[in-house]
Amino acid sequence: MEADRWAELLALAAHGSGDDDEAAVDERRAAAHAVALKAPPALAVAAAELHPDDDHGFSGPLWEVVAHRPWRELAAHLTHPRVRELVAQTRVLHGEDLRGVVESEIPLRLEPWESAHWDPEWDIPEYDVTGGRSGCHVWCFPCWLIDDLPGGVPLRAATVEQVEHPAVPVLNGLNDPHKPIKAYAVQGTAWEAAASVAADRETCRAAEVPFARAYPHLVHLATGTGPYAMPHDTGQAMGRLAVWRVLRMMAGEDPVPAFVERLRCVTWRRPAEYSNFLHLAMEDPARGITWAVTAEATD
Repeated sequence: MEADRWAELLALAAHGSGDDDEAAVDERRAAAHAVALKAPPALAVAAAELHPDDDHGFSGPLWEVVAHRPWRELAAHLTHPRVRELVAQTRVLHGEDLRGVVESEIPLRLEPWESAHWDPEWDIPEYDVTGGRSGCHVWCFPCWLIDDLPGGVPLRAATVEQVEHPAVPVLNGLNDPHKPIKAYAVQGTAWEAAASVAADRETCRAAEVPFARAYPHLVHLATGTGPYAMPHDTGQAMGRLAVWRVLRMMAGEDPVPAFVERLRCVTWRRPAEYSNFLHLAMEDPARGITWAVTAEATD
């Protein structure tokens, strides 16, 4: 690296040093990571495309590592369709507008409710050549809601009827393979749904929140990350794609932005809740359906 011998490092990443054991695999991953992070764009992209389907690579997926550069530096070199899309989605999460530049089923510019509380400096990891990473919040919502917060109120007892909805299994799969999620669809309001699914309802405090407040945590949850599980992290673009897929299932034939705008959301927490958790009820008042999601995981 110090001698800028990037082509040799790329060859090491592609072919190894002759050994075919686990150490050699780790060596190749480390080399690919360094090239993707620091080499000139053409070689960096080549390293990122060595393992196009590996979303749990050394420190983080190579398509996220390489995507710290602007799209204009990478576009001409990206040849693998999947890597190209995930790099584009990562650049969108960095704040770029790639509409009309790349084809994707998911919008290539952040919607206002996505960008409202999404901070690329904190919500996307920053990598170094040793495999370390910094930034990137883990999912925890509502991390700010405590007993003495104005607006936090007790949850009143409520009974609701559960209904079948195709979005429920998709919601349940957002954090695979850790599977800390329990999702429900009910006929009723967000307040009623929250009261019906909250554990220790008597001690909980709840508040109404815009969907935009929960969005970054849903993206982090949907990457599949568990608490302190950095070797298993995958990129934030995967989280965004998963959240959009589930929102489309929930919205049905309606456009997702219009659907999100009318959502009424309630969140809650117990006073002494220190594990990773996410509690959110999302009500569509036009149809009288609420989707409630609770996710909890401990170290």
